[in-house]
Amino acid sequence: MGGGNGAKAATKRERNAAKNKKAKRSQMASNQSAMNIICNICRATFMCTMKEASLRQHAESKHPKHQLTDCFPHLAKSN
Repeated sequence: MGGGNGAKAATKRERNAAKNKKAKRSQMASNQSAMNIICNICRATFMCTMKEASLRQHAESKHPKHQLTDCFPHLAKSN
């Protein structure tokens, strides 16, 4: 009868690993799916949590000849 603590722990580890394998999701994958703000000029992507000030800074530094709403049309609706 081989049912020592080491065997029980190994069995439990295997069971938990199989259970957690499908529950784990990569943080990189969720970050990639959250990149849904796109600059219409250079097609750079930004996370959905990006503040308007950061988007304004991108527009002013990368596209000084264009308006903020040219880069990010969704900001025109909020103003």
